[in-house]
Amino acid sequence: MSIFWRDTAGEAFHLTDIRQVSANRHMRLHTSIMLRWLAVAGQSLAVMFVHFGLGYELPLIWCFIPIVLSANLNITLSILFPATKRMPTLYAGLLLAYDLLQLATIFYFTGGLQNPFVFLFLVPVCVSATILPRNSTILLGILSIGLISILGFIHQPLPWLSGETFIIPNMYMIALWASLVLVMLFLAIYVGRISSESYAMLAALSATEIMLEREQKLSALDGLAAAAAHELGTPLSTITLVAKELKYELSDKPELHDDLELLAEQATRCRRILAELQARKNEFRDDFLDFEITEMMDDLISNHRMADSDIWVNVIADDEFSTPKLHRNPAFLYALGNLVNNAAEFADHKVVVELDWSDKKVSIHIADDGAGFSADIVDQLGEPFISTRVVSSESLASGEHHGMGLGFFIAKTVLERSGAHMLIDDDISQKPMGEFKHRHENMKGAHIQLVWRRADFEKIGQQD
Repeated sequence: MSIFWRDTAGEAFHLTDIRQVSANRHMRLHTSIMLRWLAVAGQSLAVMFVHFGLGYELPLIWCFIPIVLSANLNITLSILFPATKRMPTLYAGLLLAYDLLQLATIFYFTGGLQNPFVFLFLVPVCVSATILPRNSTILLGILSIGLISILGFIHQPLPWLSGETFIIPNMYMIALWASLVLVMLFLAIYVGRISSESYAMLAALSATEIMLEREQKLSALDGLAAAAAHELGTPLSTITLVAKELKYELSDKPELHDDLELLAEQATRCRRILAELQARKNEFRDDFLDFEITEMMDDLISNHRMADSDIWVNVIADDEFSTPKLHRNPAFLYALGNLVNNAAEFADHKVVVELDWSDKKVSIHIADDGAGFSADIVDQLGEPFISTRVVSSESLASGEHHGMGLGFFIAKTVLERSGAHMLIDDDISQKPMGEFKHRHENMKGAHIQLVWRRADFEKIGQQD
């Protein structure tokens, strides 16, 4: 039985398999020791009360030998290991098996299956069903049934009043054996099932909390975008105005006019982008038009081309498959453009964007010839506030570009919600990366491959 979490975009995440959850559970040593001390105390009180209080003659030495052994075992474990140690399944199962053998030894000297306390055999099996995997519980159940069966035939007489013999009919003994076995099976299955469901629920709640935390971070980013649009409007207008005034005042230096015009155009473009971020979701947009993936990439690269890096777009799809189309979506274009922009920024000389598609899937591979992802953050990529460009006093003084790591986080989240499966790799270890390496041997930097089902890709932008 498997559990899946589905987020608001409809994407299913496999959280855990109940069998896997059970296999990963471990008994704390402190729990085992406390249960055994409870058994030692209860057994000691019961033996002394029956012998001295009720007057039934018990073999005290033989009864206390297994009790003392259990006490010594607890003391030894407490000395050798910390109380917080979590025991592997094998050792936890061996300790519970010892508890069964210890009970069997006491019952052997006190009447075997005739002893009214024989139902204590259920306790270790139920503990195993609660904590240990199913196979361990099955083995302990088999051991318990075997010991019960042996004690039905081989045991010392049940201590009774002097001069009297306590005899139980054989049919009653068979019924008692059957009841013990059936109750043990029922409790083991029942307790194991309830325990598995509890662990599965805890896993689901943990996953829910993680998803809610990510949603809160995305909601916070909406507020940051609105604040940025509001706060940056005035300085961008000032930049545009100053650029125009400088062009007028520097009319005798025409070689600067192109740079000033470019500055004014880029400031105006920034204001337009910020205005789009503030636009309402349900507002009709003229730019949600169908266009092919190649046109999308050309448009995207034209807006993210960097002066020091060449960006090459290669199409390796077979001509027999039609070019996939999608609806223009600013969020999707921003996310994909962010990845291309990062590749161009960290490349030494070249960035390659490779497009491939068939009737079932669409893939986009982005690679650069730079140093690749840093080994200390590659496992954390996709989490917010993870960045190689750390803010420091030196970077602030030099004007070096630095970031908060939110760009990649937003891009990854948006693209995965569009149905993309993202592969991130800088050592070309995965098969798609290896195939790309054969085609582009000089691209030894960072690699990102995005793969969609074609049906999912062509639905991008249809719903905002």
